Amino acid sequence: MDLRSAAELAISLAQGAGDLAVSEQDSARVEAKGDAADLVTHVDREAERMIVSSIAERYPDHGILGEEDGQQGAGPTAEYNWLIDPLDGTHNYVLGIDVYGVCITLCLGDEPLVAVVHDSPRRRTYWAIKGEGAYMLRNDSGDSHQLTLTTTEDLRRLTISYTQGYGVTFDDTLRNRLFDALERSSKRVLRSWAPSADWGLLAVGRVGALVAYRNEIWDLVGGCLIAEEAGAAVLRDESKELVLVGHPQAVEELSGVLAQIVELPRNAIAAP
Repeated sequence: MDLRSAAELAISLAQGAGDLAVSEQDSARVEAKGDAADLVTHVDREAERMIVSSIAERYPDHGILGEEDGQQGAGPTAEYNWLIDPLDGTHNYVLGIDVYGVCITLCLGDEPLVAVVHDSPRRRTYWAIKGEGAYMLRNDSGDSHQLTLTTTEDLRRLTISYTQGYGVTFDDTLRNRLFDALERSSKRVLRSWAPSADWGLLAVGRVGALVAYRNEIWDLVGGCLIAEEAGAAVLRDESKELVLVGHPQAVEELSGVLAQIVELPRNAIAAP
């Protein structure tokens, strides 16, 4: 499997889906999807079809799991599987808030090998190949540079991103305890409602860590790989519903705070 070629395809597809979203934002047709709070537009569906058709043509033996149309391609038993969120942050998009993006990840079994997270409004692409580092590409200039998390400040001086899956309700006791603990222990808790934006902010060091609770797989796995390849530590609780990602010092401090609420391993898994 040529991972470099797969990454180049994923980058191109993410950029194309992002450009489509930007061009169609003012005319997006909106409908509710399942829960009335979960929206979908014609752009979500069109972008996913575009991404899926290109991947299926290049890799007909690969499985594809898209947020909008579910399992496609060769199916879930395929050796390689792609995870697609064609328009992450749809609610922001519909409101005219320029915080949305695209997530594409290639996995071998459960292991992510290639990850692309694209910031559509700013045309910045964050990407990684397992074992080869993480990078940011500025699409307007073509400039690309490697991402490395640098030293961080104490938790009380850090902004922490918090993201959660659509299945989490406001009466979720663990969610409420986690969020309360984060607000009490950090400078600020950021809720963008677009994990793609959070992963980008983490990769360039603008937030100190990201806390993900019961997130959908297509918004989580690729971002974790990019963060790890940039030097982040990753810590999961036993159920794997809670994931802490960030600079190792920040993750260590966060784990100390949250260990009073949920059982966490003693040692974070740091990137090599």
